[in-house]
This record gives sequence, structure tokens and C-alpha cells, in this order.
Amino acid sequence: MTDNLNIHQKIAELRKVVIFHPQCQLAFDAIRDAYQMSAQVGLPQHLLCVGQSGTGKSTLKSLIFDEYPPEPLPDRELLPVLCVDTPSQPTIRNMAEAMLVQLGEPCFMRGSAIDKTNRILNLIKEKQVRLIIVDELQHFIDRGRRRAPLEVSDWLKTLIDQSQVSTVLMGLPRCEQILQVNEQLRRRYGRRLELNPFSIESPNEQSIFAGVITHFDQKLGLTRPLQLDGDLLRRFHFATNGIIDYVVRLMTGSYAWATQHSVPAIDRSVLGRAFVDWVWHEGKDTLNPFNEGFRWKRLDSPGMPFNLFEPASAVRASKTGGESWS
Repeated sequence: MTDNLNIHQKIAELRKVVIFHPQCQLAFDAIRDAYQMSAQVGLPQHLLCVGQSGTGKSTLKSLIFDEYPPEPLPDRELLPVLCVDTPSQPTIRNMAEAMLVQLGEPCFMRGSAIDKTNRILNLIKEKQVRLIIVDELQHFIDRGRRRAPLEVSDWLKTLIDQSQVSTVLMGLPRCEQILQVNEQLRRRYGRRLELNPFSIESPNEQSIFAGVITHFDQKLGLTRPLQLDGDLLRRFHFATNGIIDYVVRLMTGSYAWATQHSVPAIDRSVLGRAFVDWVWHEGKDTLNPFNEGFRWKRLDSPGMPFNLFEPASAVRASKTGGESWS
């Protein structure tokens, strides 16, 4: 029981580790600057932050929220950063309700969409919101109603113009389709931040990726360090596709197995077991990057862990303002 508790504590600790690699640092600095421009001189900045699932968008959002936490006052609570997740079945109405919930509005369901929007604007002023982060924006493309992208783009434009605070839209790369239906909104989000998977194409990129893996290995504190040579680094990249969330899964899974079996260090054999248990249960034999017979092909075909499902564009807008929806 004690051993399992220690393992679970170590895994929880590792999942909280934040590594400010260059892309993360660049995005964090840009969003912090947008906040400060809004707070200090009243000049809102608008950013679009996109990245595949697992590349660190949610972590970035949490870092910004922690940087500027809520401040309780005797009569109210100041909320410098308003973070809102797009509902899974998005409409303007339930998007407004999600904002009201985060703003502490108890009667968030009351009123029309226009009334809700007005209350949002009043609460933004009352709570001195300086930055709004809207995450999971791709839900408007994936599961929204047929007119949702056009409607939400108009609603966001109105909210941005009237709130006069900085905003960040976050989501998977396909969320940019929302900006394609509204030229005015698209102009506001001219600055684009990307959180891409790690690459190993250049020596510098290899060094950064190796540094991330080594940092996690040091945090685990096993008896012997991981022996990370060029071959193993390449296998790591195939096993994670360079996505930091999968690096964490692989390292925590390896740590759990090594500790439970009194293995002093993470090696290729341990990594191979962890890949099956924590990344892809079908990743065995030639489909396991840590297997000697691995085929050295990306695991991104349908049914594999790194297959990117990109649905057909939901929006086909004409220059005259007419639109059709698929």
C-alpha cells in the first residue's frame, strides 16, 4: 500500500511539472503582455493560440490564471483573468451562460442572449477583468449547429468591441475556420501563437526534446538515470509524436513499472512495456517504437494513437455574405 501511495504521489508530482520550452515561453510572454497592455494602458490585444491536443494549451491557460489570480474584496471579487471553455454543444446562449458561471452569476440561465451578453459586459467591468481566454473553440466547428460559426463570430466581435479587454482564443488548429466567416473578427486576431509537437529535425530541436525527457527523468529520481542516446531519442519521438502529454504518460508509466519491479532505471525494455500500458494497448511487436523490429513508420494511420481527425470544413462562406454549411 505504501509503495503504491509513493508511486501515485510521484506520478501526480510529475504531471504538475511545467517546462518552459521555447514555444511555451513565447506564448506565455505574449499572453502576459496582452494582459498588461489591457490592465496598464487600456489597449486590448487579441491573440489566437492553436495546437494539437496534448501540446500544452490547458497548461498555458492555467499558468496565466495563476499569474493573475482572483482577488477577494469586502464587497466583491476581482477576476483579472476570465477563463471559459466552449460548451460541447455550443450556441451563443450557452456560451454566454458559461461566461456568466465563471463570472459568479447565480442566475446564469435567466434572460435572452442579449440580456446575458449585457450582464457579462457589466460583470467584466465590475470585476475588472483584463483578459478573457476562450478555450476549446473547435467545438463550434465539430458539434455546433449549422449556423453556429457565423453566429458566434458576430457575437464574439460584439463582445470584444464592447468589453475593451484583451482576449485569447484557444483550440485545435481547425478552430481557425471560425475566423474565416467574419473578416472583421479575423483582423482582430492577426497574431497567431502555435504550440506544436517537439521536432527532432535539427540538432537544436533534438537538444530541446532530449532536455525535456531528461528533466522528467531527473524528477523521477530512480537509482540510475536514463541513458538517452540518439537511437533512443528517435524511438521516444515515434512513441510520443513529440507531444508533451505523451512524454509524461510514457515517463510516468515507466516509473510505475520500474518501481513495482525493483528496476533501478528506465531502459528500452521498460519503455516498451509502458508504451503498451499507457499510450497504446495495441502497440506491440513491430508497432512498438521500443521493439527491435519496429518499422520506423509514424503511428498516425486511422486507429493509431497519433491519427489527427480533421473533419471537413463546416464553413463555406461567399464574399457577398451568403453561406452554406455542411
